[in-house]
Amino acid sequence: MTPTGYPGYEHPPGYRYDPVKARECLAKAGYPGGKGFRKLSILFNTSEDHRRIAEAIQAMWKDVLHIDVELTNQEWGSFMQALDGLQYDVARRSWIGDYLDPNTFLACWITRDGNNRSGWSNRRYDGLIHAAAREMDAHRRFAILREAEALLLDQGPALPVYHYSTNELVKPYVRGIYQTPLDIHPLTHVWIDREWRSSEPPAAMAEPGPR
Repeated sequence: MTPTGYPGYEHPPGYRYDPVKARECLAKAGYPGGKGFRKLSILFNTSEDHRRIAEAIQAMWKDVLHIDVELTNQEWGSFMQALDGLQYDVARRSWIGDYLDPNTFLACWITRDGNNRSGWSNRRYDGLIHAAAREMDAHRRFAILREAEALLLDQGPALPVYHYSTNELVKPYVRGIYQTPLDIHPLTHVWIDREWRSSEPPAAMAEPGPR
């Protein structure tokens, strides 16, 4: 659930693509080959990117699991109202970390949190998140959060699909811009090197690095 880039934190293994196990689980639940499984609907807010992802999931579930999936598109206001009321089968969600800590992704899933629009509630998970908030030792705190994240992935109220990424084109004379997990670049640390041509090493000797 958490992206990479949080110093000192190692998230647990994520989901693997395993169509054989998926079909086995479906059969164990009483729907071999998808037979008898009710039609699902994927709810997403208006965006061509969201539509393409929903269409890809629709096609994969049909091809691999033989499950029929409908797509439902709503404008943002109606979409959020449906999420708040749990009026969906599967819904598209996203989150952008607003501080440099895995807790920004994990605290969203505690019971009755305003961002937990899944209806999922787990007493053990809540206890782990609260315990991490009280833990002063950074190493032990991250171990608690990792245990909580592993539980979240095991229970599966949300299925991580992808993490956002950015592409940036920076002029060679702009200095002080480095890759950061939050993609925030304080301009107080950015400057223009007017002598960059004379200070730049020859191309054959230049070491690779972020630009």
